Amino acid sequence: MTGHPVTRHTTWLAFAALLLPIATTAAPATDSDHCQANHRLVMTEARLTHEPGDVRGLPAALADRLASRLEAAGQQVVDITPPTRSEGLEPAMDGFSRHGAPYFLRLVASDVGTEGRPSGIVLLPDRYEPRGGQLTATLDDGARGARLDTWRIDLSTTDGKPFSPEIAADSTRFWESDWGQSLDAAIETVAQHVLDTLECRPLVGRVLSTESRGGGTDLRIDLGRADGLAADDRLIVVEPGVPTDSLGVNLLTRPVMEITAGPVREPMNLGEVRVIFLGENDATVRYQGNRSVERGDLVQVR
Repeated sequence: MTGHPVTRHTTWLAFAALLLPIATTAAPATDSDHCQANHRLVMTEARLTHEPGDVRGLPAALADRLASRLEAAGQQVVDITPPTRSEGLEPAMDGFSRHGAPYFLRLVASDVGTEGRPSGIVLLPDRYEPRGGQLTATLDDGARGARLDTWRIDLSTTDGKPFSPEIAADSTRFWESDWGQSLDAAIETVAQHVLDTLECRPLVGRVLSTESRGGGTDLRIDLGRADGLAADDRLIVVEPGVPTDSLGVNLLTRPVMEITAGPVREPMNLGEVRVIFLGENDATVRYQGNRSVERGDLVQVR
């Protein structure tokens, strides 16, 4: 079974000249030291367009199994939300605003039900169509308001005979069945696509608090050793773009959308900071620029 990634769609706007440093640092780093980032993700349970009646708890089981693979590879799944019908970027930006998790992974499973019928004649076998379907995943960057990629993976077909009695999707017996193994292979493919996409992307975090100190300002940020932040990392501070009034979230870049309320302001690079304290889940950085830094501004590792 192979994955079939579709054309990548991004919603980046062209930056003004003063924002070119931000655009260039958003590209994947080539230094291997910057490939140790443990990115935060929010993901959804799978939305099933044709739910099987013989498997209990499949939406949550698919998400849990995928989350386990991502976490085993060093990524941080900070929340698993109910399925969403939204096709836009709002859930990703909301996840970043609520959890500081830049990446949002959405799952949809299509045509995974059973078709067919038991025979009404004792001498004839029951007839069921093979089980197949498709697993679709989208990965969004909530900090930048961008769709990173979409993958649609065809499930290998297996025997369509339903489980009798019905089976729990979080059970070992289910995942050892032919149907469970087909789904598991699709999950593995999605996990690898996500890991390949996140590899070497720069860490993005938020300013939690500020404190004036001498000739500079100490900023407490929500990145630490658990995220892959190192004491010698170079970071920039970014005043996020708007619309914050219409979305209620901070964006590193402004997505293509109609602005209905509030002023429009492009993101601004406020300058570099250096790490002066490195904790497990947070850090303090020293800013010595001449601009005002506020809680909710963003930091990005170069």
